[in-house]
Amino acid sequence: MGTLIASLLSLLKWPVAIAVAAMTPAGAVAFWRLLGEAWDRETWATSFGIGFAATVGAWVILGRLRIVRFWCTMEHELTHALFAWLTFVRVIELRSTDGTLETEDNSEGHVRLAGSNWLITISPYFFPTASAALLAATWALASQPSQLARVLLGAATAFSIASTWQETHRHQADLRRVGFGFSWLFLPGANLLCYGMLLANELGGPERALRYAIGAFEVTRDWVTRLAL
Repeated sequence: MGTLIASLLSLLKWPVAIAVAAMTPAGAVAFWRLLGEAWDRETWATSFGIGFAATVGAWVILGRLRIVRFWCTMEHELTHALFAWLTFVRVIELRSTDGTLETEDNSEGHVRLAGSNWLITISPYFFPTASAALLAATWALASQPSQLARVLLGAATAFSIASTWQETHRHQADLRRVGFGFSWLFLPGANLLCYGMLLANELGGPERALRYAIGAFEVTRDWVTRLAL
């Protein structure tokens, strides 16, 4: 099954990149509107906003500590593993260190798989695993998130943004592997979609998050239709 999915993803790689790139302007407009709404509703003063701001402040002060590097690496490798499982690729080994241990490949983290595909490779650079895990747990355990859950979700969102920003650079082997052209087309729109859905969820719950995702597609469709006419 993993081999079949990898072949299908290989065929879809560039069509997906082009489709996501086409939706990026609409996604940016929708995200900007969400930010405006969040500001008007003083989301920065809510539990989510406090958790987010506190984590940003902590990152500025403590971001170079080994324990922070460990958790960044752990989330990165877990994201690779998550998308491996989702695409039926077996995970053989998962490792994360704080960078002080000597390893054969001189890396701080490593996930060894029985196969691979471009979605597994690029997943840590757009998918906020920590935030998604907390959100899924919140939906599963309660109809409405508690104040603590919202604080933790804000903190996880800020952590994911900061760690992704730090890890996304031209020396990353993952990005070289999938290609920088593909990354430039795919990653901006994919990040807008994922983090926009997190913010939309905070503003109006799962239904609002779904409407945000669908809305970017509908706006893009309308723009393309007008251009065609």
